[in-house]
Amino acid sequence: MIATALAAMLLAAPVEPPRIEAPQIQDSVEYHDIGGSTAAELSAAMRRLSYAEPNGDGYFAANTKWRLAWNFQVESPPRERCRLVSATATLDVTMSLPRWQAPRDAPPPLVRRWQTFAAALRRHEDGHRDIAVESAHEILDRVSKVSPAADCAKLKRSLGRVADATLREYRDKEASYDEATQHGRAQGASFP
Repeated sequence: MIATALAAMLLAAPVEPPRIEAPQIQDSVEYHDIGGSTAAELSAAMRRLSYAEPNGDGYFAANTKWRLAWNFQVESPPRERCRLVSATATLDVTMSLPRWQAPRDAPPPLVRRWQTFAAALRRHEDGHRDIAVESAHEILDRVSKVSPAADCAKLKRSLGRVADATLREYRDKEASYDEATQHGRAQGASFP
């Protein structure tokens, strides 16, 4: 009788929720030094270092690339459905920005214009980073809610589909962000 009650208690014990770790985020910024003492020279220097727009009509002075990887651990205890035990995500963000060291004789209005542009450009690229970070958190949140499955292979496929769909959603958000901000121009990231 005691053994039966103990077995029933063990079977009815609540399942621990999956361990969801905060995303590991690796940020790096690459600066590309440019030279010039006029707005035209600075623009030409940025064009030489630029990233072409997909339609070929212009260029980007900066770029933010990100790569997101995840790892899901699953287990299937005896006589139970397979469940998510833990989930981790690793996000690598690389931002490339132009950098100008104004010469001593640079006209103050040009220096101020550059500083305003550089700050707006960084804000725009930080927006791309923010979308990437949000995607990592959202993937972990969504997979934590995936129901157990009859077998672990099926659960792993479900987890992968959720993660892939979330990643696509955030890549679309990033494209919408660029469209809404005109690739940062609406935020003041245009030069000259």
